[in-house]
Amino acid sequence: MADIWIISDGKPGHINQSLGLVEALLEFKPNLTFKTLPLKGVSSSLFATDRPKLIISAGRATHFWNWALTVRFGAKNVVLMRPSLPYSFFNLALVPEHDAPPAFDRVVTTKGAINRMKPSKKQPESRLVLLGGPSKHVIWDDARIIEQIDQLTEPSIGLLNVATSRRTPNDLLQQLRSKTSIRLIEPDSVDSDWLPSTLATTEQVIVSSDSVSMVYEALTAGCTVSLIRLESTTNSRTQQGIDSLVEQGLVGATADQKPANPVSNFREAARCAEIILERFPL
Repeated sequence: MADIWIISDGKPGHINQSLGLVEALLEFKPNLTFKTLPLKGVSSSLFATDRPKLIISAGRATHFWNWALTVRFGAKNVVLMRPSLPYSFFNLALVPEHDAPPAFDRVVTTKGAINRMKPSKKQPESRLVLLGGPSKHVIWDDARIIEQIDQLTEPSIGLLNVATSRRTPNDLLQQLRSKTSIRLIEPDSVDSDWLPSTLATTEQVIVSSDSVSMVYEALTAGCTVSLIRLESTTNSRTQQGIDSLVEQGLVGATADQKPANPVSNFREAARCAEIILERFPL
């Protein structure tokens, strides 16, 4: 029997959001139990004999089942990010502010998407560059990326760690592989625990500005965050969210500029967990 059910569409980003929230709930109430229900076969859960107290999900494909199981069992439910069903179908919606959620008592606005990152003791002067790739939110420019990485390399302090993603263009990868001033980390060379454990102990992180989720993950891990800035596309809400972080001094506007107001305790998952426990005693 599990107190909390997570409905999963199998996408790592979505399940990590749900797990981030559940792990935060467990910090306040360690006796709570949870289980994950894959979408494939979730319909059989309608006939389960155990009854959840709380149902959580992220991703459009999960929204109907989140609501249906809530009706079936009389549980409370939480949806992460903007739902495809009416907000009234959920007891609580945790929606990033860049999605411009409505003012509604069932909506809690979050700074970015919830994640599982946690800070640890930082290695002095440790640095990590995180690169995403082309997206609808920015005008990707390989030359601009290379120029800013070159500005960060300092032989006197050793190799610069540069981690790419599956979205990073192959042409850019080829250029990075040829550089002797960096240590290149590609997705297939590390396991799923590498990024959380590395961010936890890294002091300074520089993120390409297309990667909004990585910006918030680095902030949550207690890192000092700056941007490899790319030109935004017109009216991109996610890039407006990045601009807001820069304006607040939480994130450095350029790769070599440190933030004016670095944060030491950026934990949206814990804040939202407290709100849930205040509204729905579990």
